[in-house]
Order: sequence, then C-alpha cells, then structure tokens
Amino acid sequence: MNYSDPAREFDGGSGLAFPPRRWVMTLLLLLSLWSLWGCALVKLREDVQVSKDSCLIFGEIIGQAPLQNPFVVVAYSRRGDRIVVGDYALLSEPGPYELLVREGRYRLFAFEDANGNLRYDPGERAGHYGAPEEVATQWGGVVWGIDIEISGRPGAPAPSLGDALSAYSAGQRKPGTSAGTLAVLDDPAFSAEEGERGFWAPLEAFRRRGCNIYFLEPYDPGKIPVLLVHGAAGSPQDWRYFIGRLDRSRYQPWIFQYPSGARLETVSLFLRKKLYDLDRKYHFDRLYVVAHSMGGLVSRSALIEPDQHNRAVRLFVSLSTPWGGEGMAKTGVENSPAVIPSWKDMAPESDFIRKVFARKLPETMRYYLLFGHKGGGSLFRQNNDNTVTLESMLDPRAQADALKVTGFNEDHIGILNSAEVMARYGDIVAATETGLEKNLASGRGYVDIGRRFIPPDVKIPLQMAFVLVPANRDGPETQLKANPFLVRQETGAVAPGDYEVSLCALGFKTEPANHPLTIAAGKIAEADFVMRPQGMAAGVIAATTASADSYWGSIHELPEKVSVRAIRLAGADIRRSLRPAEVMSDRDVLRTFLSSKDFAYKNRFAFFDLPAGTYTLSIEADGCEPYETTLKVQPGEFIPPSPFRLIVK
Repeated sequence: MNYSDPAREFDGGSGLAFPPRRWVMTLLLLLSLWSLWGCALVKLREDVQVSKDSCLIFGEIIGQAPLQNPFVVVAYSRRGDRIVVGDYALLSEPGPYELLVREGRYRLFAFEDANGNLRYDPGERAGHYGAPEEVATQWGGVVWGIDIEISGRPGAPAPSLGDALSAYSAGQRKPGTSAGTLAVLDDPAFSAEEGERGFWAPLEAFRRRGCNIYFLEPYDPGKIPVLLVHGAAGSPQDWRYFIGRLDRSRYQPWIFQYPSGARLETVSLFLRKKLYDLDRKYHFDRLYVVAHSMGGLVSRSALIEPDQHNRAVRLFVSLSTPWGGEGMAKTGVENSPAVIPSWKDMAPESDFIRKVFARKLPETMRYYLLFGHKGGGSLFRQNNDNTVTLESMLDPRAQADALKVTGFNEDHIGILNSAEVMARYGDIVAATETGLEKNLASGRGYVDIGRRFIPPDVKIPLQMAFVLVPANRDGPETQLKANPFLVRQETGAVAPGDYEVSLCALGFKTEPANHPLTIAAGKIAEADFVMRPQGMAAGVIAATTASADSYWGSIHELPEKVSVRAIRLAGADIRRSLRPAEVMSDRDVLRTFLSSKDFAYKNRFAFFDLPAGTYTLSIEADGCEPYETTLKVQPGEFIPPSPFRLIVK
C-alpha cells in the first residue's frame, strides 16, 4: 500500500485533514508539532467529547409473517412539534440492529423501505417499540432487548420522519448494517482514507458506516469462511493481496470493518455480536480468523469468550500484533492535546491487555503467531518492524498459546503483501484441515419442539431460545433460536447425545425447566413445554464510569476490592434479599436461571415469580455508595435493563 507525503491533506468531502497511516505512531513522538495536524486533533477532541455521553441501543426487527425487504430503524425524540432523529440504521433484511444515540429519551420506529426513499409510505409494514414506549439511555452505556414487531398495521400513528431523516443523513445514505451484508472490496467505504478516518474520528465513522462483518459473495455452506480483521488506521482493502490469493472455490472471505480509534472493548463487543448474529442465521461449523496488528488484540478479546459461535473457530492466525501494547500509546494518553480512545487500551499493561490474557484460547482453536522483523532500531526506539516493536509482538503470553511462532523479513505493512507469508498460511490451513473431522448432517439428530402458553391469549414474547445442556459431561450449552409464533417447529442438526433441554423466553416460566432428552443420529426427538408468564427482575451490577473514561458500549466492572453484600427487592408483600454466591459454575448458573430460582453470582442477579407492580431495588457493596432505584415488573414482559452502576468510593 502506498502513502503520500504526510503534509498532504485529503478531505473526502468534509474538509478534514488526517495524517497518513504510516505516520500514526510517529505522530506520538512529534506531539510538540501537533499543529501540523491541528484540524484532525480538534475534530478528535470533539468526537471524544460526544462519545462520553453516547449510548448503544441493540434490538431486533421481528415479524410473524415472512419479511424480505430492507428495513429502516429510527430512534427519535420530540422537541415541541419538531422531530429530531438520534440515529437510524438500514437493514438489508429483518433481524438485529444497533443504534448510537446521545444520552436522553427516545422512541423507536421501524418500517419497510422497499423503494429505498428513507420514508414511510402507506402500505409498507411497520412497527413501534412498545405502544410506543420511550427508551432511556445512559451515557457511555448499552441498552439491550429493544425488539420491534412488524405488521401491516403499526398500531399507533407513524411519525413523520421523512424530512428529519433527510436532514440527519445530509444526503449520504448509510450502508446496510445487517451482519453478512454483501459488499464490494473496491467500495470507497473500505478505502485506506476511510480507515484513517475511523482512527481519528471513531464516533463519526461509526455513525456513517457502523461496525460490521461484510460478505464479498453470498453465503455458501460448502465453503469455509475466513474472517479478516484489520489493524489500527487500517481498512478492509488492506487484505486485497490476501483475498486475491485465497482459493475462492473452497473459502469465502468475510471482512470485519470497525473504527479503529474506538475503545477496543466496544469493538470486541461488536465482533462477538456480529458473529453471534451470523451463527444464528447460518449455523456454520467451521471458521478461520486472520488478524493484522491491533486487530489481533480485538480478535483474541472476542475469541476467549465462551460464546457458542467460538466453537466453530478452528484456526486463529495473527500478523504483527502488538501483544504487549505500545509504549507510545501511553505517551499519547499522557501528553497529547487530544487522545484517541483506543490508545488507552493499547498502553502496555492496560486493563484491556490484561483482560485479553486473563484466559487461554480454547483448546479447540489452533493459534499461529506470525511477525515481521524488517525495520530498525535506535536509542529512542527498540527493534521494530517500522511500527511495532519485536518485544511487543513476541510477548511471552501470546507465544504460550501459539502452536508455532514464525518470523518473516517484512515490515508492518509488507507482511500483508508477502508471497512467503501467504504460502505459510496455506501450509497452516492444510495442517489444520488434516486434523479436523468433518461432521456430516447424516450423523446428526433433530428435535421437534412444541410449546403452548397458559393462559393461551398471553402476549407472545418476541425472543425465544431452545437450550441444550450435555447431561453427562461438562461441555458448554447450545442455544438455538426458536420462532415464538410457531406452536411446533423442528431444530437444525444437533450432535447426538444425552441432554437436558429447555425453552427460554424472558418473562416466562418454562415447565419442565430441565427436560431430559436423548438425541440419536438420523432421528427426530420430541420435547414439549408449557410457558407461563412470570414477573422477574434481573440485571448486571457495574461501576459508574469516570467522565474521562466514559465511552459508548463500555461497561466497567466493579473493582476487585468491591464486595457486594446484599441485593434487596421490596414491593407490596414482597421482601427478598440475595448475597452473591462465592462459587457457582456456569452450568449451575444456567440451570438455576432456567429453573426460575432467585440467584446472585459475581455481578449478575435475578428474582423470579414476582407479581406485577413497582419495586425498590437496593444494592449494598463494600467500598461503594448505597444504591437504590425503582423497577416496574409485569409478568410476561421483561426487557434487560441497563447495568446498575455503583459509585465506588
């Protein structure tokens, strides 16, 4: 990849100037000359300020009838007679969505947009969140479960969003943000310039393009997906050489595009969420991940989580990743007039890097560490590949998980365009596939699921999952998306064995809670459930974020010194108290939750079988201010609340 003179400015229509990518690290050593890129730093300062009071909204577009056309989801508020758009998303098909809004109160409306005019037209299917209901957002937080049911009649009158959407989008239509949206690698949105913008103005970049996994061809179950994750100030076009030499008859490239200046915990959350969405849709059983530079840290952060889709990740290859962090990022945080959010995570021994190595990679995943050593060194900079030091790339914690560590005579960018590296990757893939056994669908079983609600006229929940837990071993559970509107349905292929199974919908009690079931190869087992509405109060306890460290999508865990003493719930004739259990396995937590039994463990808790009403929730924790809030409980309706944030003394 070629870069021009660092003093050259490009504007891409906005008039903003950004230093080219190869000068990103050098900039940190030239802080005294920051006026060279003053426009970029001023824009960065504005971007970070807005980020501090922004919040992510996650939800899903769902309909009883099949839905095919693109949809638009809008978060809006009213200021007198005027409608103000907080954010909107375009979906290539119904399914999950995400929005990024400022702190406030919003209503959400979704509509079919068959003609692509960004306006709700008569006859288009649509729906409100609630009747409609307002969603309150927290600064630097996440709101989950804002699902919208689509029908031919949206119920409440549709808001007049056309002019407000036109003003908000300023004539620049967003790309689709559905996971797996088809894209073309030559799209300007995937260019090096856009990658640099995502580094210097991450919030603005997210609002323009989102954060997504794109397909370069329609999904083919006969091909193995290869997920490519770029690095800091990078873009999907960094993988042009790699994609051009990939055997497209056997592999399908997936590209993850993200604003690399954002907090890496937020980016990792998006990577996990998009893989989760794709797994729900395609049930892929094999996935390879290749990550460059900082993208290796983002990928590992997502891959160490016990997510169901991570069982399909058979191979992880990192290229020139700064596993030990970057000392100049720490310098930038301490001295720069404007701090790129991801610098905080890239500083050596940052909380993010410590978390990345807090767990080992799964044993089912083969990991190879590749690095380049063509660079230099000086009194001011250790040996490096012209960007990252060898010491960081060869951090012992990363080497400990690697099957093999291999160096190449390439610099930081050149390693992406190396025939030798590509040949080595081919050898790694061949070795990986030799050791894998192919599971054919004929060797799997199926489950016919029946459900009925008592009372029968209950409001049907929009989300439902079929959960399978191995009965005689400590293997992880499997969750399959179930259609809540079908009385009977058949699952996809399931590995034969003995299980305890359950049907889960928040706000409902399932009977039986843990149904023993044997699934045989080539056979269909049956499981029937009764679901009754129940009131529940549940959530996650977190720490209040300091203003300087607030960031959208970031949930700060309680410090180790904090010990939760009691979680109390009080309402009419209800007085309950929980103290977090000291030891509880993931299986115990799941079984307890599915059985609708009150529990608290670490930072999670749940109260079940509550009558409708308003309750007072109070939390007492050593080292924190007392916490109290009110909750409304309605059997058959539960929306996961925002984290309950304690103020640490």
